[in-house]
Amino acid sequence: MTLQELNQLVRNNLRQFMPGTYWVQAEVSECKEHFSGHCYLELIQKKEGQDALCAKARATIWANTWQSLGPSFAQQTGTRLASGLQILAEVTVDFHELYGFSLVIRDIDPSYTLGNQAMRRREILKRLENEGVIDQNKELVWPELPRCLAIVSSPGAAGYQDFMRQLTDNDYGFVFHTALFPATMQGQGAASSIIAALDNIVENTVPFDVVVIIRGGGAVADLGCFDDYDLCYYATQYPIPLLTGLGHDKDNAILDRVAHMSVKTPTAAAEYLIDTLLDKAGELDDKADRLVRRANQILENEKLNLHTMPGRVVNRVQDRLMHAKLKVESAKSGLKEQAIHALTQGRQQNTLFASRLSMACRTTFAHETMQIRLFEQSVNSFSPSKMLERGFSLTLHQGKALRSIKEVEEGSIVETRVADGRFTSVVHTKQPNNE
Repeated sequence: MTLQELNQLVRNNLRQFMPGTYWVQAEVSECKEHFSGHCYLELIQKKEGQDALCAKARATIWANTWQSLGPSFAQQTGTRLASGLQILAEVTVDFHELYGFSLVIRDIDPSYTLGNQAMRRREILKRLENEGVIDQNKELVWPELPRCLAIVSSPGAAGYQDFMRQLTDNDYGFVFHTALFPATMQGQGAASSIIAALDNIVENTVPFDVVVIIRGGGAVADLGCFDDYDLCYYATQYPIPLLTGLGHDKDNAILDRVAHMSVKTPTAAAEYLIDTLLDKAGELDDKADRLVRRANQILENEKLNLHTMPGRVVNRVQDRLMHAKLKVESAKSGLKEQAIHALTQGRQQNTLFASRLSMACRTTFAHETMQIRLFEQSVNSFSPSKMLERGFSLTLHQGKALRSIKEVEEGSIVETRVADGRFTSVVHTKQPNNE
C-alpha cells in the first residue's frame, strides 16, 4: 500500500477503536493563538523527578471552542493558558494523513491547574526552606534612614508613577535620592530581566540603602514571574535589603516572602519608607529636647556659681588677711621680746638687731601686700565687667535676659550688652542648634 493508504488505515482504526473523549494530564510546553482564531499547543510529559521527556503530542483548540474556553479558563484560574502550566484536558484523538497524530481539546478543568499552581508554589517555598536561604535577606540590617533608593520597575508603569508621586510629595519635606533600573515586570523573560536589573544595582558605585521592586496591579498570570525559583533564590542572596510592592490584593508572591519587607502596592511601599523616616525624626526631636533641657540646667548651675563666686572670694580674702594680721601681731610680739632682750645685751647688738627687725618687717609686709593684690586680681577677674571684656555678651528682651530662642519672636527688638557699651538689634531669623 501507499503511505497515504497506510495513514488512512491508521486514521480509520483510531476513529473506530477510540471514538470517545479522554481526560489527559499534561504540561503545556507551547501555546500559540493563530490569527484564524485557532489555538495550537504542544503537550508534554516529563519523567518523574527529571527534565527528560517521556511523551509529547500536538493539540488544537478550534476557534469555536477557544472563543469561550480561553476566557473561561483565564477567569477561573486568574491566568491565561500558557507554557509551563499543568492542565487536565478533555481530548479526542485524531490522525491526519498529512499532519499526523494530534489531539483536539474540547474542555479544560481549571481546578486541576489551580491545584498544580499552588502545589508548585509550595514546592518552591519548601525547597528554599530546605536550602536554608529563605530568610537570608530578612537577616540584613534595615537602615535607620533609608533615603538612597534603587527602584526596579517598568518606567512607564502607573505603579512606578504612583510610587514616585507619593515619595516626592510627602507632607514632611523628606528628601529621597532615587535611581530607576528598568525591567520587564510581567510575561516570559520577566524574571531574568529583574535579575539583570538587580545585577546592575550591585555593580553601580552608589551605595544604595534599599532596593524597591514595584509593580502595579494586574492579573494573577502577570504576577507569575514573582514565583520564579531562580529569581526568588537570587533575592535571598542579595546583599541589599529588598522592599516589594507588587500590587496584589490576594496571596503574596514567593518574592514577597523572601524579601526583607513586603507591602501590597507601590504607594504603600512609599508610605512605609516615609513612615520609617518619620519615626526616626521623632526620636531625634526627643533627643534634641533632652539635650536642650540638660544644657539649660548646666547654664543655670554655672550662672548660680558665677553669682556666688565673688562672695566666696571675698570671704577667702578676709580669712587670709586675718591670718596675715595674726602673723604680724605674733611677729611684733616676738620682735618686742627680742628687742627687750637685745637691749639687755648691749647697745651694739641693739643697733644690729634693729636693722634686722626693720628688714624682716618690710619683707613680711611686702609679701602680705603681694598676696592681697593677687587676691584682689582674682576677685576682679570674675566680676561681670571682666566677663564682658573677655568676649561674653548679655542679650535682653523687654528687660529680661534671654536663655532660649523660644523666648523671642522674629521681628522682636533685643538689647545686647558688651564690655564697652550696648546696642539694639531686630531678630531676623531663628535657627535651633540642631539645624
